[in-house]
Amino acid sequence: MLKNHIILISWSLTAALAGAADFKKDIQPILEKNCYECHSVKTGKKKAGFVFDDLETFKLDIADNDVAQIRPGKPAESHFLEIMVNDGKNHMPPNQQLSSSDIKKITEWIAEGASFESGAPKMTVAASTPKKSLPPIMSWTNMEGKTIKAGFVRLEGENVVLRMPANAQEVSYPLAKLSEASQKLARDCAAP
Repeated sequence: MLKNHIILISWSLTAALAGAADFKKDIQPILEKNCYECHSVKTGKKKAGFVFDDLETFKLDIADNDVAQIRPGKPAESHFLEIMVNDGKNHMPPNQQLSSSDIKKITEWIAEGASFESGAPKMTVAASTPKKSLPPIMSWTNMEGKTIKAGFVRLEGENVVLRMPANAQEVSYPLAKLSEASQKLARDCAAP
């Protein structure tokens, strides 16, 4: 799980400009393989009201507002991506994990504007705001092997400040009490 988060964090402006994600070529095959079974007009299943093979219906879930599932240019604020990278009970697809490559493509597609059209103008994420590409909830492992689910806020001295998902409370946690991988994750999140 941490591997997918590190890939999301590592994604850069250069990658977005060099390899623009194309919906029909890159995203649609991922959705068809992993999501159509439960979210498709063709299968007759519209779990939670979502369908991904009817683009007119799917477009209704893409907007820059607080209720949209996909916020163009804002992968970190897109619930669609969050449930693919989190370990929670609402993780999608159920009982499996998308590949790092698939997560990266979906992240790029959302960051570039979540357009269905090839050649559509791409949004760009400013290089000075890498935290915007972070998923809101991440997995942090402490030295005892316990997993902590929280969002990264900032590094503060020798502590990482995490935002708890249940109540949005910020908690300062000693870096030294995190596993080596989670310490690296915190430093990567804080990098400009």
